[in-house]
Formats: sequence, C-alpha cells, structure tokens
Amino acid sequence: METQKENIIVFGASGHAKVVIDIIEKENKYTIVGLIDSFKPKNYTILNYKILGTENDLPILMKEFNFKAGIIAIGDNWIRRQMYDKIVSVIPEFEFITAIHPMASIGRNVKVGKGTVIMPGAIANIDCQIGDFCILNTKSSLDHDSVIHKFSSLAPDATVGGNVKIGAYSAICLGARVIQDITIGKHSVIGAAAMVNRDIGDYKMAYGVPAKVIKSIKQGEKYLYHVEYFAKEKFSTTNQINLEVITGKTGWDNLLKEIEAYDFYHTYDYHTLSKSENEIPILIKYTEKDTMIALPLLVRDIQGTNYKDATSVYGYAGPICKCDLKSFDNRNFKKSLIEYFIKNNFVSIFSRLNPFFTCQNEALKGIGSIYHQGKVVNINLLQDCNIQRQNYQSRLKTHINKARRMCSIKKAITQNDIDEFKAIYFENMDRVHAKRYYYFSDAYFNKIINSDDFESEILLAIDNETGQTIAGCQFILTNGIVQYHLSGTKNDFLHLTPTKLLIDEMRLIASQRGCKFFNLGGGLGGSDNDSLFNFKSSFSKDFKEFDLWKFIVNEEIYNELVLKKGVNSESDFFPLYRSLEDLNISL
Repeated sequence: METQKENIIVFGASGHAKVVIDIIEKENKYTIVGLIDSFKPKNYTILNYKILGTENDLPILMKEFNFKAGIIAIGDNWIRRQMYDKIVSVIPEFEFITAIHPMASIGRNVKVGKGTVIMPGAIANIDCQIGDFCILNTKSSLDHDSVIHKFSSLAPDATVGGNVKIGAYSAICLGARVIQDITIGKHSVIGAAAMVNRDIGDYKMAYGVPAKVIKSIKQGEKYLYHVEYFAKEKFSTTNQINLEVITGKTGWDNLLKEIEAYDFYHTYDYHTLSKSENEIPILIKYTEKDTMIALPLLVRDIQGTNYKDATSVYGYAGPICKCDLKSFDNRNFKKSLIEYFIKNNFVSIFSRLNPFFTCQNEALKGIGSIYHQGKVVNINLLQDCNIQRQNYQSRLKTHINKARRMCSIKKAITQNDIDEFKAIYFENMDRVHAKRYYYFSDAYFNKIINSDDFESEILLAIDNETGQTIAGCQFILTNGIVQYHLSGTKNDFLHLTPTKLLIDEMRLIASQRGCKFFNLGGGLGGSDNDSLFNFKSSFSKDFKEFDLWKFIVNEEIYNELVLKKGVNSESDFFPLYRSLEDLNISL
C-alpha cells in the first residue's frame, strides 16, 4: 500500500520555481498543494499549480490545505533570505524541505542543509558541506571537502575545486571556475566565466581570467541580469529619468489620476477582467522632467522557454502621456523601454492603439513599427445634437424614428435587468456564430458593471406591444470618452432595429453629460469595408485611424520560435509564433 505523501507549498512562481517544482515531482516524496507569491495575482498558474496567496496568508492556507512545510524557490540569495525571514515571522515553526534531483551526484558523507536545492547534473563530492538554503544549479560541481555556507549558490556549469570555502550569501555565477584551496568571503559575487586563483574577501565582486576584484558591493546588491518582471522595479539613467513597473491597483489608479487623460481600456479593473489565466497586467511608468508616459501591457510566459512577451487588452489601449508633444523627444524613453524589455527576456511586444490619443505615435516613434489596421467611427459629441443627427444617413433616421414609436427605453438597474441583457447578448452571439472568446463569464459582467474605475451604462429596449425586453447595449464612459462595448437583439425583433435606437439615445445622454467622443468602433478585425463597419458608419463620417504597434525585441529568438512552430511566415499575425495557439483559444 502506497503511503500518503506529505503536503508542501512552494514559495515563488518564476522560472527558477518551475525547475524546483520539476525536481520535487521527480523525487516523488511530496505533494505540492500550491504556490505562494507576493507579486503575481492569486490563482495565477504555473505547471498546473495555482498561487494560493502570499506569505501573510500562511496561517489560513496551512489549515485549508493541510501543510506545515515547503521550500523557497527564489534564485536571488538575499531575496531568498528575506523571504525566509518573512515566513518565520508569520509561522516560527514552519519546516523547510530540501530538493535534490535524482540525476544529481551526491558523494559519501556530504551534508546538505534544509531548504537547499540541488539540480540535475550537479555534483557534490565526498565530505562536502552544503549549508541551509543553498542552490547547486544545473551541472555545477563542488569538489571534495569544500564548504558552501548558507544562502549561497553555484550557477549552471560553475566548477569549484577541492577544499574551497564559500561564505554565506555569495554567488558563483554562470561557468565560473574556482581552483582548489581558495576562500571566498560572504556576500561576494564571482562573475560569469571568471577563473578564481586567489582568495576573495567579503562583499566583493570579481570578474575575469584570472578574476580580479572590480568593486565592493553591498549586502543584497543585485547580480543577476534578469529581475522578476512582475515585481515593482525602478531604474534610472539620470536623476531626472526613471522607469517603474506597477502591478498593484492602488499605484495603477494613482498614476492614471496623475496623467488624467485615459480611457477605460487603460484601467486596472479592465486589465484584470480582460486578461487570460496566465497573463499578468503591468503598467510601465516613465518619467523625465515634466514628461510622464504610462504603457499598460499583459505579460505572458512563452511556454517551454525562459522568455516572455506582452500584448494589450482587447480594445484600444497603448501608451498615455502627460507631456508637451511639440518639445517631446522620445529617445530617452526608447532607450529605457528597450533596456527594460531586454533585461527581462521579452521577445516581442504588441498593442492595439487608441485612436483618441494623439501622443501615442510620438511616444512610440522608432520603437518597432506602427501599422494602420483600419478606421473606427466616432460621433463628435462636441457638435450640437441636431448637427450630429444631420450627419446620419437618411435611412438610419427612418429606422430610429420607427423604433422610437415601437419601443421604450430604460436603464438596466436591477439584477433581473442585467440578466436579461446577458441572455440577449448570448443569443446575439449564437446568431452570428461568434468565437468562444466573446462568451464572457458572469463574473466579467458583474465586475465591469460594478467597477469604480469607469462608468458602465446598459440601455434596454422594450417592445411596447408585448412588454418584452428585446435589445440591450452596454456603453462605458470614462473621461469624456464613450465606448460602445456590447450589444444584442432578440432574433424575433431584428426588424425593429432597436440597437440603432439605443445608440442614438446614448448619444443624447452623453452629449448632455459633456462627453467629447462616442466611439462606435470599426468592422470585424479592424476592417473598414464590411457590413459591421457600414452599419456604424451610417451614424457618422468622422473616422479615426486605428493602428497596431508591433515590436520585436529579440529578433534571433523570435525567428527561432517561428521556425520551431512551423507556421506560415507570410501571415500578418503577430507574434507569429503564437498564431496557432491563439487561433485555438479563439475558436
């Protein structure tokens, strides 16, 4: 009879965490119940394990999921120590396991401390001592009688000779070599491919062949080239230039208020509503003197690699700006943005741009390419209401007049009103054979209606003869911009064209409220030459350009991914290596 395995938790949800999870699964000693992470959202999933909460949630999670032990899967030595401190401050008695890959080679009398991870192909020869919370990475080697103290690490292919002493919190980086009988102090870093043939003191960084100390470093100073993209990060080139990555709602909301000019597609709530399960919303904030730019994105891991890419929410997003366009020079912004993308292993960036923000093309100038996708139809609400109506096609006026005689209009207020709207919307999606993507969940509808980030208004058309609710339209109002979001009409009442009536009614309401733009959107896939676009353009000939931004950060990896997928290189889909999987999701 198979004994029941102990439940454990994994702290961290990065690429390093994936390797640790793989080791634990191969050891087959424990059952992983989930992940703990302070920066990625709850229920975010890697390798089919969900994030259950943060370290502060441990008391509740330990009871709910019946675990008392776990492992810290964080590659940075000092951050790993900080996480340890957080854990024991919440649960002093928490236990830490070790993880040793079955393909690692562990010699006789080797001592391995708690919380340590030893990866595939790593070697620890006879009589070595490995302290608590250390990492021996892939194909690293620690020869006989060597000692590596707590919270230290050997990177992939690092080789350490016999009788070497490595102090606490020190890092031997990728491919570095340390000859026999050397002592390396605490909190020190040996750079990639270096060869150490003399002792290195505490708090030192050494590079080269032979390795030379190039500077003194502080406790916890960063030494890895990649920093977790989902953490709040700042870096600057001068005191007046700063780039920051925001992931939390409070910081996100405050930045939008500071910039002032934004649409509902830029809000935190819409990003959390629109994202897929494995996408993380981020808001990149750039400041330079009096200039401020905010770029919202959804970040995705590229499966089976250490790389990631970013896309935008469905709709009209892109950067928003607070600056003087006449004097704005985007060279520093370009440099900072590319530096961030390269530093965090991004392969490509894609965003749909917003036709009502003229700063976007200026901000993105020279960063990838901007492609014209089509046109969207805008009703200019700054015009007199009568002038707006004069721009209607004559046939549209006839349809609206008829619908006003046959129908009444009311706002959706009660839950029953909202449920009726959802049912009509789904009936409409069935009729047009919509892709699965457009069948939103109840949670989507409820959250978008109740959000404090923007105002949602649903208008319903009631058939005067039967008293039935026969159509509904949902509009989103933000900062003087009205977006025509969702709509539907019951099949039996299409001849009354109630959707045209509801759009016309929203036009009047928005004009009274002092709104500026009423975006009806474009045709399917951005087309400006199909039946949907023709329907919308019957309201107005004030067309706005709808553009797409595409940026290949790492062309070499991009091409490798495309080649590996075997997709048609002539396709306009971007990024091309995702064309097949995104098609399957949308079917």
